[in-house]
Amino acid sequence: MLLDRARINGPMDRAAAGDPDAFAAVARETQDELFRLALANGLSRDDAAEATQEALLRAYAGRGGWRRGADAMAWLCGILLNVVRECHRRRQRSRILAAADGPAAADLAEQPAAGGRPWEAESLGPLTQAIDRLPPRQREAIACRYLRQMSIRQTAAAMGCAEGTVKSAVSAALERLREILQELP
Repeated sequence: MLLDRARINGPMDRAAAGDPDAFAAVARETQDELFRLALANGLSRDDAAEATQEALLRAYAGRGGWRRGADAMAWLCGILLNVVRECHRRRQRSRILAAADGPAAADLAEQPAAGGRPWEAESLGPLTQAIDRLPPRQREAIACRYLRQMSIRQTAAAMGCAEGTVKSAVSAALERLREILQELP
């Protein structure tokens, strides 16, 4: 479900102007969409919930710098994607450190809290496996464009890149998904 831009932008404008209740309305309206975007980018349910909360906290802290009339959902998605990237980097560092400490530590780093899939692979089958194999930027582009149904412009704003970069990432991701799906049994 796509959110009505006016339902988010109006309260965001008021929050930036200092209305503390307005940001609560923004958070209520957007938290489910942000959570689903975090899930679509490979976080476990617990990690996605934490990432959503962290993104909303960062947005609240940065609300004074909000540009009136901008796309609030794209802005929030950009903040969330930054949090997701940080989570992936932390997880990768944990795995590297755990592997350096030996097999027992590596097993600990692979427990579900470190990042299992919230929507089981059985329910989405080969597509989930294929999306998991995409590079992070391609996975982000696919999640924004197709799972969140964001425009190219909104996706570019969320990912912090040019529209041409989004088009290129989506095209490369779709081509890679085709290849991967043909390889799978």
